[in-house]
Amino acid sequence: MNQQTIEPSFKLNHFNCPSCNQLSEQAWFNTYANLIQNAEGVPLRIQGADLERLYHNPQFPPEVREQKLEYWTRVNSGEVFLDRWVPIHSDTFVAGMELSVCHACKKAAIWLGGEMVYPRQDE
Repeated sequence: MNQQTIEPSFKLNHFNCPSCNQLSEQAWFNTYANLIQNAEGVPLRIQGADLERLYHNPQFPPEVREQKLEYWTRVNSGEVFLDRWVPIHSDTFVAGMELSVCHACKKAAIWLGGEMVYPRQDE
């Protein structure tokens, strides 16, 4: 059986996922922003030796350490994904930026001005 191919489009909610290539329903999300309010004033990244220390921290049960390692590995690799880190409430709407998330693989795509910019597609 020949499966139909539908190119990803800002105007559709059903197309071939740019990550898994499966023809699937896509959930669309608006994006919002919260000001980063830590001492450094920059995004948090736990990498290298700090990630190793976190992974071996006996304060956390082994399954929590595994979850933290997986989370930061994904973030540090540049993957974009939905996560329920902490409840965030923001009234700052990021105009012109949306996410589509594949129902099949749960991976996200980023759209700016109606054009998909992530994941990058080989041309």
